[in-house]
Amino acid sequence: MSYEDYRGRFDDVQNQYNVMALVGNGFDIQALSGLGSLTDTRYESFYHYLKYRKFDGENKILERMESLRGTAENWSDIESAIEGLLNVDRVDPRAIADDLKDVQREFSTFLDQVVTPDLLAQLGERAVSNNSSMVSFTEFLGDISDSEEYYKMRLPRHINIGDLLNFKFVNFNYTTLLDDFVYLDQMQFDPHPYKWSDRNINFHPNPLGHPYSEAHPEFHPENKSFHMVSYLVSDVVHPHGIQSIPRSLLFGIDEAPKRAQKLSKPYWAQNKVKYGGLFPATDLFIIFGCSLGETDRWWWRAIIDGMRDNENADLILYWRRGSGDSALTAPELREKFATAAGFRNDADVLGLLGERARVVLYDDASERAWLNTNAITPPSWVS
Repeated sequence: MSYEDYRGRFDDVQNQYNVMALVGNGFDIQALSGLGSLTDTRYESFYHYLKYRKFDGENKILERMESLRGTAENWSDIESAIEGLLNVDRVDPRAIADDLKDVQREFSTFLDQVVTPDLLAQLGERAVSNNSSMVSFTEFLGDISDSEEYYKMRLPRHINIGDLLNFKFVNFNYTTLLDDFVYLDQMQFDPHPYKWSDRNINFHPNPLGHPYSEAHPEFHPENKSFHMVSYLVSDVVHPHGIQSIPRSLLFGIDEAPKRAQKLSKPYWAQNKVKYGGLFPATDLFIIFGCSLGETDRWWWRAIIDGMRDNENADLILYWRRGSGDSALTAPELREKFATAAGFRNDADVLGLLGERARVVLYDDASERAWLNTNAITPPSWVS
């Protein structure tokens, strides 16, 4: 798969910029918490659901989850349990795959009880009332609060009036909470709002008004009130399956030897065929709500390779502040990402990330434009 070229579909597109947004379970947890849901999509919640349902106590995946309880931080992580069964306990991959089918079926039922049509409707109503979907698309550069970090980005140097932003959301979640939130509904988005022009958004290239600097003359010197009349296209893909199709749900490990291919997510998702061609043509990668686990190494490595291939590609990595691993600094997060991609202590990769990966640390009190499901009002810089 490669990005579709939309330039010929509109009247006056100057350039197209492709944005790949990879979104993990942190988004679903955030959205459900804000809606007052009594449970969420954490694997720990699923574990307690299995115990309540008196799920098969001899299921090897559940057994391993129980054995790690109290001894490992991510004891409830299904995919870590699968990797442990395969590489530590040396269980036959076929036996793991058989037990995984039962877990898959139960997880689908669990999701149906957690993410209900009513919750999806509430999330959509909240997005509309705060214009949150369009704020995500047009105001996200306001999340880069430090001027020097902003100046390191390539996209603000190049994007201009009449350019097109093409968003490809890679939704690692099985639910459609993200799909619902970023949907371009009739209240927030008009595909043809002007009489004489088919441009359809007002993109904000410098929301915080980072001052013009002689050291960075290539940046737009306009003040923070300036908006570019531009184009927007967006779609969402679910490489690991979707809630409404239970048999599509993929749990597993990263690329694996042939004997364990039944447990490999990249193998069953056909990552190379479906998504491999996107990375060299991506101008901006955004990672949100992802734990940066090694079971998704294929994606992290592909991002780094894409940044190597495209000298103008940026990365924005969002990370929720907290305790433990959540308390990492920006340099430590770049190291964590490099390690998750399989480049531990690789000086070249760390240099690349230092130059082109911006880190946004946030918590519930932070002003944020990007995918902020719980914002009561738009960010202060939005007029």
